[in-house]
Amino acid sequence: MGGMLRRLEVQNLAVIREAALDFAPGLNVLTGETGAGKSLLVDALALLLGGRAEGLIGPYGESLLVTAFFEGPPGEAVLSRRVGARSTPRVDGEVVTLKELQAEAERRLSLHAQHTALALLSPRRQREALDALLPEGLLAAYQEAYARREALLKEKAALEESLKARAEREDLLRYQIREIEEARVRPGEEEELLALAERLRHLETIRERLARALALLTEREAQDLLALAAKEVRAAARHDPALEALAEELSGAAEAVRAVARELEDHLEGLDLDPEELDRVEARLSLLERLKRKYGPTLADVLAHAQKAREELARMEGGEERLSEVERLLKALHEEVEARGQALRRAREEAARRLTEGMVRELPALGLAGARFAVVLEPLPEPGPQGLEAVAFRVAPNPNLPPAPLEALSGGELSRVALALALLTGTEAPTVVFDEVDAGVGGETAWRLAERLKRLAERRQVLVVTHLPQVAAVAQRHFRVTKTPEGVRVEPLAGEARVQEIARLLSGAYTQAALAHARELLEAQGAL
Repeated sequence: MGGMLRRLEVQNLAVIREAALDFAPGLNVLTGETGAGKSLLVDALALLLGGRAEGLIGPYGESLLVTAFFEGPPGEAVLSRRVGARSTPRVDGEVVTLKELQAEAERRLSLHAQHTALALLSPRRQREALDALLPEGLLAAYQEAYARREALLKEKAALEESLKARAEREDLLRYQIREIEEARVRPGEEEELLALAERLRHLETIRERLARALALLTEREAQDLLALAAKEVRAAARHDPALEALAEELSGAAEAVRAVARELEDHLEGLDLDPEELDRVEARLSLLERLKRKYGPTLADVLAHAQKAREELARMEGGEERLSEVERLLKALHEEVEARGQALRRAREEAARRLTEGMVRELPALGLAGARFAVVLEPLPEPGPQGLEAVAFRVAPNPNLPPAPLEALSGGELSRVALALALLTGTEAPTVVFDEVDAGVGGETAWRLAERLKRLAERRQVLVVTHLPQVAAVAQRHFRVTKTPEGVRVEPLAGEARVQEIARLLSGAYTQAALAHARELLEAQGAL
């Protein structure tokens, strides 16, 4: 047996102040007087599956709390949902969305009860039930081909969109490349131009300063002073050789002054530049600034943008060839998906035939004498991720009615249809909950129902709210729900207490005959 619900804790749920149930593998039943609150425990599990909580918050606090402890597989988990002043779904203590909690609960729990979101009404669950009878690998082979086809269809759409916009994009890229190339941007050019612009803007100041400096350097007095100083030091060096080096330095300084004066003179002559030069430099700087704003923020970024544009332009070339290749591959994949889809449909038709035959045998045994079951395979306008058709179950409760969707069934009828499908297909969550599965059932049908619940419990954990002693007697664990002045009490039964509850279910009283019959039922199951 797979994973199971090990424990359920409920706080402030309607008339239940607090309850904790430790479930067993196999078949677990809940019994009690009408109105005692048995179905509230089913409502508690429905909350974990995303059910509505209106009217369920009890008088013992501002919120209700449901916590379920599951064993694996598919893995141990603690699922909880608080509703009220603080509404919080959790998985293993971590706050999640209600949808995430529902998904985790659906992996472990399926619920068949009146006034709840019945799993079996989902088209997905109906398809999964039928597909459980398919040859292994057939659906996966279709899905693999379908996934490849979908991937190519997305690529085709992207290519077509790209090609549709390509002309505009190509024009834009070519314009950008041309604009940057025609500007002939050089690395470091901006710094050079800024320095030149600074010089040109202050040209007159530079001239004036250089002219005064040149006048000072070219005065005879300055050069005469240096020459006389060198002559005097050299004369002294005749008596002190250490001064010879200083004499040479003074002679060199005089020559250096003459050299600087010549360079300043040349520089002054070179300052007679074209008066429009500053305009040209500033126009160039303005162009570079505009390029930086568009493609920058630096000139290096401008040059990098041009390179990227060239690369994108190169990539865009050849798009038609890839589109042609994708269309060729898609043609082959369309044919493959169609072929695999047809094989899947034929297998579903055969599975539907076998399932219908099985349901024809099971439904009368479960109190639906004369009921008809049908599987409808409705072709889809386009191949879908699960095949070429939708799957829907139809049931007519009596031969005078046409098969109708499962929503038309009563809660008890729907639960028994779910039980029959679970036995025939093996598709159910590790823990299966039935409420009202025995509604309107009695006599020999009650025994047949009990036998089938017991058989399902050999493969799944089964929780049943029941009023049938036949069902209660075959359970591995029996809980009784009773209403007290303090609220609802839930207690596990064993020994004589269980005998008495079975007797009550048999006759509504604890007569000697009922007690003897109850003991006989339990002994036959090895429960005493």
